[in-house]
Amino acid sequence: MLIKERPIISWLMNSDSNILPNGILLAGVANPINHQLLNDHLAELNNIRIHEPEWGLPELLMPSFEEVMKKSAPSFEKVMPQLFHEFSENEECGILLCKGNVSIVYGFGGDKLHIWYFTEQNGKSIFNFYTSNDFVGDQLRVGILNPIINDNALFKGSLEDRQGALASVVNFISAYVAVKRYVKVETVIIPQGKFTAVEGTPLEYVDKKKVINQTGQEVIVMDSKWFRKIINDNDIYVSGFWRMQNKKNPEGEWYKELIFVDSFVRHGYHRNAKIENETED
Repeated sequence: MLIKERPIISWLMNSDSNILPNGILLAGVANPINHQLLNDHLAELNNIRIHEPEWGLPELLMPSFEEVMKKSAPSFEKVMPQLFHEFSENEECGILLCKGNVSIVYGFGGDKLHIWYFTEQNGKSIFNFYTSNDFVGDQLRVGILNPIINDNALFKGSLEDRQGALASVVNFISAYVAVKRYVKVETVIIPQGKFTAVEGTPLEYVDKKKVINQTGQEVIVMDSKWFRKIINDNDIYVSGFWRMQNKKNPEGEWYKELIFVDSFVRHGYHRNAKIENETED
């Protein structure tokens, strides 16, 4: 897997320069007013960047991590309004590298989830839209300016389709942060400019299980064995018991002999989780 350079990452992680790099562009629009609106949203992100929020390292989501997000989402949905409040108090924010050459910058604040959505094309980071999202009671409210959502160059389908697509992005980020906070995950830091082999399952969907990072800085690979492996690393006490043991006599004939097995301590086990076995067919 090749993680190509993404101008949005370099810009966000370097607060010394106030100049927007040439590698960050605004998406093409059908309504001319939206060019200024997108520029204003990007300027807002720049103001946040200057104050050096704790973005952390950019995080690359692996298929197994997204699988956990999907399976965990129904449980988190019930308490998502409370989680929005908690994430806002903790000022959760970050940069996600998603499939389809998508980069998502997010931040919680004021019980809202703010999202800046970029696509990567030919070495450029294209800014597509910004949303500010919150809950009214237990109902998600997606906040986007009407001229933006009605722009046929930015979105396709009916208005309902567009609203649903935006809500999916919000749910995706919300589930990601919830899983990251409350589910056991594995992380691997990929140094810049080097091939990195990752042992075990984290890159099981990637040819040769190797990653080369060309973003100009370290990237974290987000993975999880949750639902995939049951891992018990505790000592398990097994009491003594009788059993029929297969034995071979001097003539090479097999027979059974009743023996007593002394008590012993077994050191954990790793096995496929049942829910994973049931979904592999």
